[in-house]
Amino acid sequence: MTSLTGFPKNTDTSTPTFSGTLRAALAEAPDRIPLHPFGEFVGNGTVFLYDEESLQAVLEDLRTRGVPWVLDFHHQTVRVEEGQAQEAPAAGFITGLVVGEDGFVYGLVEWSETGRERVSRGEYAYVSPVFYYDPTPDEMGRHRVLGYHSFALTNNPGIRFQKRIEAEADMLEKLRQALGLDPEATEEAALQALEDLKREAAVGRVVLEVGLGAEDPTELKAKLLRLLAAQDALEELERTRKELEAIKVQTREEKAQALVRKALEEGRILPHQREFWLAQARADLEAARKALEGMPRLVPVELPKAERKALEEDEPLRRLAQVFRVSEEALKRFGGE
Repeated sequence: MTSLTGFPKNTDTSTPTFSGTLRAALAEAPDRIPLHPFGEFVGNGTVFLYDEESLQAVLEDLRTRGVPWVLDFHHQTVRVEEGQAQEAPAAGFITGLVVGEDGFVYGLVEWSETGRERVSRGEYAYVSPVFYYDPTPDEMGRHRVLGYHSFALTNNPGIRFQKRIEAEADMLEKLRQALGLDPEATEEAALQALEDLKREAAVGRVVLEVGLGAEDPTELKAKLLRLLAAQDALEELERTRKELEAIKVQTREEKAQALVRKALEEGRILPHQREFWLAQARADLEAARKALEGMPRLVPVELPKAERKALEEDEPLRRLAQVFRVSEEALKRFGGE
């Protein structure tokens, strides 16, 4: 492997491009941009290898050269060196490298005023690295990356499995700020914070649905309050909500049944009206109660005194008729005194 302090003459340059899509309008240009995948990747039909050896070599080159890599527009730096252009204005400068947990190499960028504005407006979607690589492939047909020449903003991607220019950098920083996380918080920490936030929101939703009304059983209310102290108790909290709801339904049914039964006993409704009034009581208990209280009694609930006395006198005879399973008339006719 040749050190980047002196590139061999037979080392070729290539300008594979890296694709992705900028959001329609970024709040600002990100402080780091994705350059290319770490490991094996394909650019413009060539298989490249960027491993730990490649990374250490380019970092050593950056240290020894003492100047950052230029980030231009549409590879103008290469075109100037080839005599195809007169100027190569910088969009920014790559001052350092980091390997993200997503398996991509990112460049730390210091933007020029023009570069920041144009990226912020979404005029450029991709980063295209110009790097040196070993022209002799390894046994797997891969060409190891040796170093960088420059980088460019472009809209003509070439590397497969590309990333958006701001996805893992700018958006992660925005997430950190929105969630109140440490500036060094990882993507996994941000995702976990989002999950915790979703869980807390779900707990709050269930609490609002359940409520703490005066009719709720005391023990279940106490249980609910205890559950609120634990973030991981959402499932049990949902079961508690269902228990409370079942109790409420049962209580409403019992009250409806009692109201209709009382109306029947008081003679305010007839037996064939029972189901109708049950339905009304289940739908609106208080409205049904007021309606029934205002209804007159349709049937007497007590017998007249004469009939009641006759019934009381015939009570022993009625009981004997029930015991022997014969009619009261038969007992009167054949039973004698």
